[in-house]
Parts: sequence; C-alpha cells; structure tokens
Amino acid sequence: MPYQAMVDALAELTGKPAYKYRAFELLVTLDLDVYKAERRIIVPANMSFERLHAVLQRVFAWKDYHLYDFAIHAGEKDQPVARIVPDAQCLEYDEKAVLMEGHALEEYLPAYSQILYTYDLGDDWEHDIQLVQVLEDYDKESPSLVEASGQTPPEDVGGVGGFVKFRSIMLNPGHPEYEAMRTWAGYWTPELSDWAQRPQVIHCLT
Repeated sequence: MPYQAMVDALAELTGKPAYKYRAFELLVTLDLDVYKAERRIIVPANMSFERLHAVLQRVFAWKDYHLYDFAIHAGEKDQPVARIVPDAQCLEYDEKAVLMEGHALEEYLPAYSQILYTYDLGDDWEHDIQLVQVLEDYDKESPSLVEASGQTPPEDVGGVGGFVKFRSIMLNPGHPEYEAMRTWAGYWTPELSDWAQRPQVIHCLT
C-alpha cells in the first residue's frame, strides 16, 4: 500500500524504525456460552477510549448501532473503580460515571489490568479486556489484530441466549425457522472467515 511504502522508505532513509512508542497487548474475550470469541490486539498506550471503542467494533464485526460503556475493575465486576461513558446523556443514569472525552487507556493501565466493555445495553454484550503485556518500545504500526478465534453474533440477536438459539437454527438446515433466519442474518456464517483471523492493521474511521 502507498502509505506503507512511504513508511518503509522513511525507515530505510533514516536508518531508524518508523515506529517506537509504548503499547499494550490486550486479550478481549466475549463469552457466548457455547464458545468464546477472542481477539488479541495491540494498541497504543495513549489510545483514547473513543478510538478503542471503534477498534473493538471493527474486530468483533459490530455495527455501532447501540450504547456502550467501559468499566475499570480492580477485582469484583460489580464494584468498578470507574465507569467511562461516551456522552453526557449517559450521566443521567449514573452521576458518578466519567465522560470518556480526553481520557486515554494509559490512565488506567497497567495500574488496573481488567476492563469490561459492554456494547448494546439491552443485549449486554460483555467483552472482558485483559492486559497481556506492556510493550515499552513497540516498533510496528497499531492498532493491530494479532489473532482471532470464534465467530461473533449478528446485531440484535437477543443477547447470549438469543445467539445460542439462533446459532442452533443456523446449524440445522432442516429447522422450520432456518430459511427465515438465514435471510435475516444476511452474510453471517457460523465460522470465522480466514481473512478475519489473519494478523492485520486495524483501520477505522474514528
């Protein structure tokens, strides 16, 4: 790609790596009862929460239709150190929440090693984010996907319980609801594609 050729040429010209910055390797797990969808990613330590949201939407194939938040945990999930929300409207439901604008991951990591990202505050898709390691002098482009396993649910399937039922139907072409579900699901497939599994730089608009 043209921008990569430019980066490579710059590194060759200067004799120095084009990238050198502090980064976090994160393991993000979405527990779907029948299996876990996992994404291992590398992100800059100074990444904003808005940007992290966009990255997670991309690697889990969400459509950004719904509300979301981040909860920082030191231990028990029901006692977050901080709840980080995208806009002032969310403060109507939790006055103690923190608006994410101007806040970055490095404010909480590695002091706390666990973050819960909840997307769609109806279906409640809970993504457990674990800090794997701190990379002090990372010399490659990021955010990037290191590895991926497990297909993710389609939007509005009804939470984990709805997904389990949906997946069961999609695995059984003889089911009376199969054709209707297949039409509703569009391009969704039970298995993660080879392209979605391969390591890659994550490009997103935010």
